[in-house]
Amino acid sequence: MNASVFRVCAVLAAMTVGCRPAERTGAAASDSLAQSAAQYTQRFYVWYGQHHDRMDIAISQGAAFFSPELIGALRADQEASARSPDEVVGLDWDPFTASQDQCDPYKIGQTTRRGDTVLVAVKGMCADAAPGPDADVVAELRRSGASWVFVNFRYPDRSGNLLADLDTLRAERDRSSAQGKQH
Repeated sequence: MNASVFRVCAVLAAMTVGCRPAERTGAAASDSLAQSAAQYTQRFYVWYGQHHDRMDIAISQGAAFFSPELIGALRADQEASARSPDEVVGLDWDPFTASQDQCDPYKIGQTTRRGDTVLVAVKGMCADAAPGPDADVVAELRRSGASWVFVNFRYPDRSGNLLADLDTLRAERDRSSAQGKQH
């Protein structure tokens, strides 16, 4: 197993800690539920590419793709950025592609089940993309009625995730605002 494959497997396995023993392995899931989540994820990335990988369009026109918690945090971040156009107070990179540059098309890779959550590895396929199976981002999905919603996006390269990043940015804005009121 080459180092890249091992790294992806290790990240996906680490994200499954705390699950039932059979799910802790990080092994690829191939059941119909996992396949459905993978298809949903691929449809999102095709739609996103058709909208020029624009996060603002995803937030305004594609809100149904996201859980209420995630879309709320994304909207709050977007609004804070709009209020401070001369400062970076929110996301300054694309959280769905884990980049600042488009790398369309995006293709799904390994799919892993973790209880009621499905993790879907996603990789950009642009000409200058690093070769190999490493995921750029791992989409975390959960069923919502008859469909799926994205509940988070995880970043294997830095072992972070979108909800944690948005929470950190919100906390920094809150601290800055509180300090501004004290002066």
